[in-house]
Amino acid sequence: MARRDQTIYSGFVKPREANHDAHLYKLYHQELTRILKQGGRDPRVILDFELKREINRHIAKLGRDARPEIARAHGLRVVGGRIPVPDVRIEYQKPNGEMARVDLELVTEHYRGRSLADKVKAGFSLYTARGEGDRLRRVLDRQELTAEIFSL
Repeated sequence: MARRDQTIYSGFVKPREANHDAHLYKLYHQELTRILKQGGRDPRVILDFELKREINRHIAKLGRDARPEIARAHGLRVVGGRIPVPDVRIEYQKPNGEMARVDLELVTEHYRGRSLADKVKAGFSLYTARGEGDRLRRVLDRQELTAEIFSL
């Protein structure tokens, strides 16, 4: 049973992204399994376009200069003057009752140095399809960044 504040979607928003969305679904289940094994409960999923919609509403209302406050209000960071948004966010309750979140990004061969670096600096948990991790690590090395990249 989904939480009251959980939006439910069906079908495709962008059919050309069906493969990416299928990987995100697998990523979500992998991370949810980890959360539940650690005693987390009452998960809520927030997709990138939901976060972007909220952030853009606040920017339209408060102005671009308010980006640091807007980012903080959404548990995000400003990186290079922008607010990077994860592919998927899972909010949940820890065993001690404290609320927690994990921001997940599915990185692909299409990521270039700056976009990958921004996701690392934003603090997202990075996942990749099998076989892409080595190339992405080399991109991070050139940027002098360190991040753990998990495989699906």
